[in-house]
Amino acid sequence: MGHVSRCIGLIQKLEKQKNTCVVAGNEVQLTVFKTYFPDIQTIKHDEYPFNFSNEISFFQSLWNQKNKILQFIRAEKAFAQKIVVENKIDLVISDHRYGFVTKACPCIFLTHQLNPKLKGLSKLFIFFHNYWMRQFDFTWVVDDPSINLAGDLSKSSKRTCTYYIGLLSRFENKPNNSILKKPNSLLLLSGPGVHHDFLFKSFISNCPENQRKIILGSPKAINSLQVENQTIEKIGTNDWRIIDNYLLESANVYSFSGYSTLMDLYFLKCQKHLIPCPNQWEQIYLSEIHEDIS
Repeated sequence: MGHVSRCIGLIQKLEKQKNTCVVAGNEVQLTVFKTYFPDIQTIKHDEYPFNFSNEISFFQSLWNQKNKILQFIRAEKAFAQKIVVENKIDLVISDHRYGFVTKACPCIFLTHQLNPKLKGLSKLFIFFHNYWMRQFDFTWVVDDPSINLAGDLSKSSKRTCTYYIGLLSRFENKPNNSILKKPNSLLLLSGPGVHHDFLFKSFISNCPENQRKIILGSPKAINSLQVENQTIEKIGTNDWRIIDNYLLESANVYSFSGYSTLMDLYFLKCQKHLIPCPNQWEQIYLSEIHEDIS
C-alpha cells in the first residue's frame, strides 16, 4: 500500500499536466485510488504472490517463494502487453513491478532503490533487480538529490536514462503548520500484518504516558490487534481521507520506516518516530540514517 500512497501524489501531478491516467491494481488498491480520483479508469491486476514471515528475513522469504514470483513476472509481461494494446496506452509507469513492461510503448520503472544494500547471497537480488530494470526505457527515481531522503539507496552514477523526479506524497501541497498541530501521538498501523503486534508494542514502550494515543488502520488491522488499554483510541477505516485528517492534525506520528511513509512525514512536518519492520534491511537502514527509535 506504500506504492499506492506515492502513486496518488504521482497521479495528481500527471493529471495537473493534462494527462489521462489509467491505474492497475488489486481490489483494495483500486478502492483507495477511487477515493482520490473518482473518475479514473481502473484495471484489476493481482498483487505479487508473496507472503511476509515473522520468523525469517525478507530475502529468505523471497528466496523460498522465488519460483512462483518468477512465474508471475512472466505472466505479468503478457498482461501488460494486452492492456496497453486494448486501452491504447501511450506510456507505462511501473511502480517497482518488474514484469509490467511491454514493447508496445515506452515504459518507465519507478523506484527509490538504485543501490540496494545487501550482503551474502542476498546480492543475487541485486543482479535480478538490475537485469529487470534494464528492460525498461527509463528509470524515475523517487527522491530529490538535494534532500536525499533515501540515503545511499537512491545514489548511482552508472545508469543511463535515469531521472530524479523528487518526492511523491499526497500531502505535498497541503497547508501544514507544526505549531497548530494537536499533541496527539498517532500510530499508523500499516505494513505487513504479521508485524503489527511488534509495531504496537514499540509504540506503547516509546510513547509518553501523558499523551493522547490514537491507533489508525484498516478495520481488519485494528480488529486483529490486542489492545487492553481502554484509554487508547482505535480508529479502523478503509477511507484514507479520514486517516489523512488525523495525520494532518497530529504532532507525533509513530510508524514503520517504509519509504512512502517517510515521504509523507517529510511533508506533514510532524515529529516522526520511525520503527523499522523486523527483518527488512531497507527499513532498518532508513531508520538508522534518520536517527529514529528502534
